[in-house]
Amino acid sequence: MKSLAPEPDLLFVDSDSGNNGLGARFRRTRAGPELDLIEAFLRAMPLHIPRGCRATVFREPRLESGFPDLVIVVWREEVTRNWRSERVYIETHDLRLMHYLHHIRRARTDEILAYFGRRATESIDRLYSAAMIRQVGSSWTPCALRRSFAASKIIAIEAKVGKWTEVLDQALLNTWFASKSYVLVPHLPSQLQVAEAQRLGIGVCSLDDREVREVASESTHLPRSYASWVLNDWAWRSAQDVRDETE
Repeated sequence: MKSLAPEPDLLFVDSDSGNNGLGARFRRTRAGPELDLIEAFLRAMPLHIPRGCRATVFREPRLESGFPDLVIVVWREEVTRNWRSERVYIETHDLRLMHYLHHIRRARTDEILAYFGRRATESIDRLYSAAMIRQVGSSWTPCALRRSFAASKIIAIEAKVGKWTEVLDQALLNTWFASKSYVLVPHLPSQLQVAEAQRLGIGVCSLDDREVREVASESTHLPRSYASWVLNDWAWRSAQDVRDETE
């Protein structure tokens, strides 16, 4: 893997970003050894952005499972070029319904309302207006994933100085939305600890002479949950906000 050099296809988003209509909340970073570890990692971050893709790095975004230290979304810009402008109005609970439909493939309106409540009527309208779902007879079905989901990787990184069990537990929680999940520690842990992480599908990153050493994470398919959809759309909206500010 190669170290990440500054490039226009990389965007950082945190509590100090404008965020405008992003709808995301972030925890403010706190001074200490873990922040120092994260900053050192970011300076040497091993991330290759494929041609035609962009990468968005979220710092401590608020998700249902907590505040992961870093979430890196690598997404295909080509996929988003035909997204309707109405997609900016999609809300988090809309994406819960979207993932549900992606999972079961088809559901009638009455089935959706029975599961999600009356509020789902508005979600159906917004998803349909954004061309994310379509109607087939009396049922709703998701549009092709290759057209509605741009993220090719969602990488979660949880940093900790000491407290191995705690950081591993949080990294395991992050597999709920991420295709790859890592713990970030100052030095490579013991072989037993690395083996424990590997059994859980968790990767390990450590810093050695300002270079990142990596024990690879298991890679899983996306979207993992509705939170994968949320991060997918936040990445796209963040780029839209930056574009609007520069015009």
